[in-house]
Amino acid sequence: MQSQRRKAGTTLQRIVWTKRAQSWEETPNPGLDSVVAAIVERASRTAFDVAVDLGAGSGQLALPLAAHAKKVIAVDIAPTMLEILTTKARALNLSNVETVCESLEKLQFPEASIDLIVSNYVLHHLADVDKASVIKACYTWLRPGGTLIIGDMMFGRGATAQDRQIIAEKVLKLAKLGPGGWWRIAKNAARFTLRIQEKPVSADTWRRYLTEAGFEQVEISPLIAEASIAQAYKP
Repeated sequence: MQSQRRKAGTTLQRIVWTKRAQSWEETPNPGLDSVVAAIVERASRTAFDVAVDLGAGSGQLALPLAAHAKKVIAVDIAPTMLEILTTKARALNLSNVETVCESLEKLQFPEASIDLIVSNYVLHHLADVDKASVIKACYTWLRPGGTLIIGDMMFGRGATAQDRQIIAEKVLKLAKLGPGGWWRIAKNAARFTLRIQEKPVSADTWRRYLTEAGFEQVEISPLIAEASIAQAYKP
């Protein structure tokens, strides 16, 4: 039963993001752009030959990282996203970007074959057990000394003051938009309550996933609104 639910969820995500590909590329998102910039800046401080971008979309992380790497592997569940990414890579004369169309739950790489793994606003779409599983897989894929950098929603369901502040700020921001914002509040509340599509977890939970997988020097830094960046190293 669980495998059937996971397969259905994967199919739904592929359909959703295939449909959203072009609009996602054309819609400005300053908040998300700031998270992308922060991840690229952190990644550029490290030395790496092979990098993997989990949930690469149309290349917001993969393409700038290609300037620092021998090879960047861009992974996404939606083939349309990867087509856009490939077109952009060709326009930039980048020949070191490879694409893999696969769900993160099924993704496989050889052990100790990667120097850097990044992901931006993707893992919150996974079930919690799959988040933890992907983190453990990242640890296996990374070479000793390798780095994992995750930018994502990092807040829980209201158990802490920080959670409640983030939720309140999001509700207030949408409420100011009028009827359209009110509808989004209702829709997002249903998704958040029922854990549909978006399934964020707290920074403490991310820290636990990372340390239990074996990562060291785990740092989690709030960035903007609900977004934080987690960075960790494989010893």
